[in-house]
Amino acid sequence: MRAKRRMIWRILIDAAIIIIVVTIIIGYRALRPERMPISITPSDLGLPYQKIEFFTEDGKKLSGWFIPSKKSHDVIICLHGYPANKSDILPFIEFLYPEFSLLLFDFRAHGESSGGITHFGLKENLDVKAAIKWLRLNEKTKNADIGVWGYSLGGAVGIIAADGNSEIKALVTDSAFANFPEMITHYYKNFGPLKHVFASLSKVLGRWVLKSDFSQNSPEKRISGIRCPILIIHSQEDEFVPFQHAQRLFEKAPEPKELYTTYGSHTAMTGTSEYQKKVLNFFKKYLKGER
Repeated sequence: MRAKRRMIWRILIDAAIIIIVVTIIIGYRALRPERMPISITPSDLGLPYQKIEFFTEDGKKLSGWFIPSKKSHDVIICLHGYPANKSDILPFIEFLYPEFSLLLFDFRAHGESSGGITHFGLKENLDVKAAIKWLRLNEKTKNADIGVWGYSLGGAVGIIAADGNSEIKALVTDSAFANFPEMITHYYKNFGPLKHVFASLSKVLGRWVLKSDFSQNSPEKRISGIRCPILIIHSQEDEFVPFQHAQRLFEKAPEPKELYTTYGSHTAMTGTSEYQKKVLNFFKKYLKGER
């Protein structure tokens, strides 16, 4: 009987060790995403651009591109997802040019920017504020109206950055999550009932490494504080960020707000003509006063 109990305890202890080790490995890889190479530049698409660098208030050096338009001095800041970089979204958002100038940059710990750890929105909002500061210090854009377009993590960061920020005049989010702790649990969905164990350990690991509470970067807790019109875009077929996240964000967002439903997987940034028209008209309406 004692031998059987010892065996059961040994199995439980070994299982706990395995779960903890797996969580640490997965968490470490998540916090330190592989840097994807820059696959395309604006010149490859025939767009004029300036390579820029600017610093966040906590000392991170960010690498970006400024694509100036002769047609308009208003600027759209475009935010990429995770794990990615500015080149991944470039072909998808080029339709905004030349109606607007564009500013793309790599979040901290991504692309060509400095930093070793991603914070999933907890500090990336500082990256957006640094981009806005660069525009305000630039003679050609110091008086520009600023809009933000963000995809996935970029969309979530856009909401957090716009909370209480009167500098952002219009915001478009595509495939943004509403609640980050829920995304951690959803990430482990293939582990069945153990997903809750892995998720709980990941949250503890995150708090220990980042010294922050993950719940603080949940856009649904910040969206009521935005001071600009918002267009929320999400696919009903999104397998990574469930469509319900968009519905919750829309419910809590202040007016004026719009919800635009698309179709396709989370990573399928296809950019149909209807999509482009919707986004372009939204920015024209709120940045250029077109009605």
